[in-house]
Amino acid sequence: MNTDFNPTAISLALRFYSRALKYPFDELAYEFQHLLREIEKNIHTDFDNTVAAKILDIINFYQGEEMKALQAEFTRMFTPVEDQAPFISIQLLDMDPEMDSVELFDRIYESALFPENESQPDGIPFILDYFSVLLNEDLRDAAHFFNKYLKRNLPSFNERVFNGTTLNFYKEVSKGLNELVYLLAG
Repeated sequence: MNTDFNPTAISLALRFYSRALKYPFDELAYEFQHLLREIEKNIHTDFDNTVAAKILDIINFYQGEEMKALQAEFTRMFTPVEDQAPFISIQLLDMDPEMDSVELFDRIYESALFPENESQPDGIPFILDYFSVLLNEDLRDAAHFFNKYLKRNLPSFNERVFNGTTLNFYKEVSKGLNELVYLLAG
């Protein structure tokens, strides 16, 4: 994993992408702007600056969308409907059924982040939050986690979102997250 970045800035960027892949609500624009301001305070390298610039673009696309359209598109893409899988699964294990799920779930369940009522512990938003914490705690462990679980699986997820969405916001989120994976893979 490339480590030519400020872990705080990239950790905040991962939290941004985590929030962008959860159900949208009216105050989310303020949360996005707060995260961007915090990222900007922590820019130390070109890597950090590239990630922050992409997030600014995504925020602009978010602000250009109608809230009802964002909510409808999120529901259409990621929400299961009566005994049917969602159009795009947001579960990491659905992307790679061969992955070592025992180690993944052990890590997640032992994490202080894991909420007891979490119904999707391998959901991409939660996994991004978990990875963001690892970046600030232990770069070596974060690199192991990235290489084992995210490097191969996030690009295919991003491609499905990009090809499956009708809204520019979700296209830009998938492009930005894919670019971040590419930069981290270095």
